[in-house]
Amino acid sequence: MFYVASPFFPGRFIAVAMGIRFIVMVTIWSLIFINSLFNQGAPISLNESYCGPCPKNWICYKNNCYQFFNESKSWYKSRASCDKKARGLQLWFICGFKQDFFKLVKSYHWMGLVRIPTNGSWQWEDGSLLLPNQLTIVEMRNGSCVVYGSSFKGYTEDCLTPYTYICMQRIV
Repeated sequence: MFYVASPFFPGRFIAVAMGIRFIVMVTIWSLIFINSLFNQGAPISLNESYCGPCPKNWICYKNNCYQFFNESKSWYKSRASCDKKARGLQLWFICGFKQDFFKLVKSYHWMGLVRIPTNGSWQWEDGSLLLPNQLTIVEMRNGSCVVYGSSFKGYTEDCLTPYTYICMQRIV
C-alpha cells in the first residue's frame, strides 16, 4: 500500500520543527536566567586564580577591583569621585596588566597618572614613577594628565577635559 503525502505534511513538519526550536530556546534562556540569579554576588574575574572579594558588579583582576564609569568628568573630579565612593579608591593605573584586561577598555578613560611639574616625569597615584616599558605616552596636548586610548598608549590631555574613568581598589 502506498501512502500519498498529504498537502499539509510540509506545513505540519515546519510547525513541529519551529515548536521544538521554541521549546529549546525557552529552556536555554531559562537556564541562563536561573544561573544569573544564583551568581549575582560572585566577583567577576579575568583569571583562574583567586582574586579576593570585590563589590558587586566590579571586575577583579590581579587582586585589584575595577569599576568602569560612563559619566564624563575632569581628571580631578574623577579622582574625587573614586575617593568619595570608598576610601582608598584610586583612578586606575597599570601594575603588571596583561592584554586581556585592556580588552575591556574600549574608549578613552582617565588614568591615575600625572606629570610632576618640577621635573616633567610621570607619577602614578600610588606615588610610583612610570617605568619606561609600562606605557607609551603620546604627547597630544600640553596636558599634565593621561587618558588611556589603546594598545598600551596613554595620551596627554588637559586635566579639566571631561572623560569617563575607571576606579580601582586594591584588595588587601
